[in-house]
Amino acid sequence: MVMRQIVTLREATQEDWELIMAWRSSPSILEGKYTAKKPLTWSEHYTFMTTRGRWWKFFIILLNDFVTTRKVGVVNLGQLENWNPEINSYIGEASLDDPYIEREALLLAIEWLKARGYQKLHTTVPDTNERWINLLGSLGFKRVGDARKGESTWEKYIADTDGTVEYVTGRRSLS
Repeated sequence: MVMRQIVTLREATQEDWELIMAWRSSPSILEGKYTAKKPLTWSEHYTFMTTRGRWWKFFIILLNDFVTTRKVGVVNLGQLENWNPEINSYIGEASLDDPYIEREALLLAIEWLKARGYQKLHTTVPDTNERWINLLGSLGFKRVGDARKGESTWEKYIADTDGTVEYVTGRRSLS
């Protein structure tokens, strides 16, 4: 029997901040997504979350397996005042090793950006994170150059030059 799963996103609330911090502070997430020497303290995390303002969105990745719906990760959209916003994500549930879930969550976030008229997005990736690099490649991102030491910038155009938006097909929803 094949168990189907549905991935959805919902905007994070302040009640989610502790979970977001716990996930982000996980050594495996720090190592794979960020150039950081140590996890943020609660004070640093709180300051980060409260100073982002309306130009940053945090979405909780929800996984519905038709038995339960649970929080499994986060998608961050930053620099939304810019024509080229930043996207990042991570799966916080350590035992959940399924790239489909993160891929679907990123596709939902990309559709959210498209619906608001964005034409391009970018992310910064540690050069050692092959899983994330492969995931970005599968979504049409291209490496465009170096970022900080040991990191590269990747971009994806989500609108054609004539202004029409490239839609990604599939069954998804944003809650």
